Amino acid sequence: MSKRILIVSYYFPPLGGVGVFRALKLARHLPDLGWETHVLTLEPPQYYCIDHTLLDQIPESVTVHRSESLDPFRLYRRIKGGEVASVEDATASDPLFGALTRFAKSVNTWLFVPDNKVGWRGPAARLGTRIVRERAIDLVYTINVPQTSHLIGRDIRKRTGVSWVADFRDAWTANPDLVPPTPFHKARQTALERDVLDRADAVTAVNDTIRDLLADSLGHDREKFLTIHNGFDPDDFGTKGPVTERENRDDRFTMVFVGTFHKRTDPRLLLRPYANAIRSGRIETRTSRLVVVGAQSARTREAVSELGLGDHVDFTGFLAHRASVRWMERADLVLQLIAEGPGAEQIVSGKLYEYLAARTPVLTIGPPGEARTLVDRLGVGSHADVGDPAAIENALVSLAESHRSGGIPYAPDTAAIAALSFPEQTALLSSHFDRILAEKR
Repeated sequence: MSKRILIVSYYFPPLGGVGVFRALKLARHLPDLGWETHVLTLEPPQYYCIDHTLLDQIPESVTVHRSESLDPFRLYRRIKGGEVASVEDATASDPLFGALTRFAKSVNTWLFVPDNKVGWRGPAARLGTRIVRERAIDLVYTINVPQTSHLIGRDIRKRTGVSWVADFRDAWTANPDLVPPTPFHKARQTALERDVLDRADAVTAVNDTIRDLLADSLGHDREKFLTIHNGFDPDDFGTKGPVTERENRDDRFTMVFVGTFHKRTDPRLLLRPYANAIRSGRIETRTSRLVVVGAQSARTREAVSELGLGDHVDFTGFLAHRASVRWMERADLVLQLIAEGPGAEQIVSGKLYEYLAARTPVLTIGPPGEARTLVDRLGVGSHADVGDPAAIENALVSLAESHRSGGIPYAPDTAAIAALSFPEQTALLSSHFDRILAEKR
């Protein structure tokens, strides 16, 4: 029997970055489980990273539907016109867009409810309703962020009665980066979240902490909440290819950080202990390097200069996904940094799952929470408290010494890691969908 699903996701190729992979990988693996798969996204907006190479991962059997949007970043792309390069860091190549992005973040919670993508809601809901009716869709799966995706799902559900599952990559009202500025904003966001959680047939989340936050906010019917991890795709790994000159410039102990230092995550939390270890001689000069992979703000480069780390830190800029994976696989140590603060315990970067697949030792620097628990449980590395610079320095020194002495100890739980792959997580999600549809028949 044919099963048809519509995935609603703002972030989808050619947009790049970690935000696209949940939708992309579900769309890639659901057809193998008997699902006729449709994706509802938008015509590409202006975005900080573009990676056309990801389009090659969309199966030919998957139909991608693109609507227009009135959100600020889609409007900017329409005004600007033209095509973007295959791989581009838009904040670096377009200073005006960088300024617009910073401004939008500063006013986001004041001007837009639920978020600044709300201009996508009308066009997407209309197109989604037509897709559901014309393609006889059985189930709609909406992925946040933005929360607007869930309002689109709610609209489609109201108009068609289709089964609907709401997925949370991030929390909503419990998201510490999107604190409502007034009681009015908080009440409105809380009401919208509650309505989505009530109306959806099921709710999925990327980890147990966010799942439990959502379930607690609803206050009942906890069985409708399920954890589906971000995962990794085994097909992205194990194809290392020839070593480039930059990757194998010398035999220094190579630490790799993949991603972007966001506003709450000061790169000095990592860079200062590293600089102290070098200045004190605990890590010998020119025996190590830190490679920062991904688009970065001027703040990170300024911190490197301020701390005198110019000879020890390399910036690659934004890279296509496969090139980022190569750095993970060729590193001696991969790093995750999570700042202290409200909600820090929720954070598990999607890159952490790819670190697992790269089979490279991990050092997670952060407070107790989901990320540290995952690293400890899977036996893939060590951790240091982000609020203790001396502990971070000691961890870096110890790992550098272990590398020099023959290798960093690494004894991963391979079976548990395999269960976190996107194929396995998609199979778990598919079984959940089957139960929802069976209950409605």
